[in-house]
Amino acid sequence: MTKSINRKEFIRLSTAAALSVPMWSLVSCNAGNQGSKEESGATTESMDDTYASHPGLQLYTVRDLFSKDPEGTLSQLAGMGIKQLEFYDYNAIKTYVPKVNDLGMKVISTHFMPGFITGNWGDPSQGGMTPPENYGFEQLVEDCASHDIKYAGIAFLFPWDRTSLDDYKHIAEKANEAGELSKKSGVQLYYHNHSFEFAPMDGTTPFEEMIKIMDPELVKLELDLFWTKISGNDPAEMVSKHADRVIMMHLKDLKAGTPQDTQTMGVDPGAFQPVGDGVIDFKQVLTAAHAAHVPYAFIEQDQSPDRPVMESIQRSLDYLKELGL
Repeated sequence: MTKSINRKEFIRLSTAAALSVPMWSLVSCNAGNQGSKEESGATTESMDDTYASHPGLQLYTVRDLFSKDPEGTLSQLAGMGIKQLEFYDYNAIKTYVPKVNDLGMKVISTHFMPGFITGNWGDPSQGGMTPPENYGFEQLVEDCASHDIKYAGIAFLFPWDRTSLDDYKHIAEKANEAGELSKKSGVQLYYHNHSFEFAPMDGTTPFEEMIKIMDPELVKLELDLFWTKISGNDPAEMVSKHADRVIMMHLKDLKAGTPQDTQTMGVDPGAFQPVGDGVIDFKQVLTAAHAAHVPYAFIEQDQSPDRPVMESIQRSLDYLKELGL
């Protein structure tokens, strides 16, 4: 099978595209228009349900297939029983939300690039991006709201976004501002973590400093279980500790024996495994997630070097059903 591009290569290609063609961003939009889970639309899914009863998928998982045959890929996912999707590019909203709805699925959220809220797109001559023309964060939020996508998330911080701890603090402050703006349109902002947020820095970590600044009513969390685990943290403990913030999760497993990492970009593609094939205790994590009333969980597998990606997705779906959580 064709080898999937890694996240670094995806970023390079995204930069080259520079938002001039319909490409898929790095962040997500979910359903909930108020600050707390109880006040928002986040509790529209009964917490008595298992995550397997309304399985979600981050579409980045099937990016290669989608780029070649978007409608066929969406149809296959619907046939597998996927109910909820998270887009990785806001450009897909207008074209594909109606098609997703027709297939009986629902777009819960979409990722977007941090330049939308910071204005820092990097230097194009050094791998940075060209800002989209006549399209800003307000328009992105409007597109989400008009297509009933109630969550929008910061998917990834580029190297130029995080050269110091102060940079991370600045991101958190800008996220609060963006969250306040999006809330007026009924769109909840959230932040998706990788492993670099947990790197020791100046006696603390960027994650801890960002959490101190981010208003829990304006900026929720999408906890990526893989990146949390590979950074040396316990995903279940993280869900419980930040129960007031975690609104969704990325479900993917970590291969046994993978070295701890807080850099993100150099992880072996083989480290990414279907749910249940690695070292993460999903029974413990999902039990904690139900206790914390986390409504959404998206299967995401950045790489699938061991088997076709659809087979990996099916393995994750089967394991979630077996868990009964």
